[in-house]
Amino acid sequence: MAKTNKPVLLEKPKKGDRSYSKSQLISHLAEAVETKTGIETNKKQAAAFVEEMVKILFDFAPVGAPIPGLGKVLLREIPAKPARTIVSFGKEIQVAAKPKSQKVVFRFSKEAKELFKK
Repeated sequence: MAKTNKPVLLEKPKKGDRSYSKSQLISHLAEAVETKTGIETNKKQAAAFVEEMVKILFDFAPVGAPIPGLGKVLLREIPAKPARTIVSFGKEIQVAAKPKSQKVVFRFSKEAKELFKK
């Protein structure tokens, strides 16, 4: 890749545009790091960085994994729900108990929420 001091600018998506793909993200990161720091970075290095970041986020999700300036990844425990009997159209129906489960939640920081409002 050629060295340029010009910053890499991404156009904001418009309605109907396709989402940002993994390969686009990796190539953008490689190009942005190279232009901002002058250190030559290839797509393999950027992909390794992204994969390691995702691994760390999900490893630390049970205790909360912050991403500076963006938010926090959390793992929420959903308690078990008891079995019950409901009456539907005059008949009693047994509803099975739902087991305890977990879900991954992302909480945006105040700064990130302010950017979305603009």
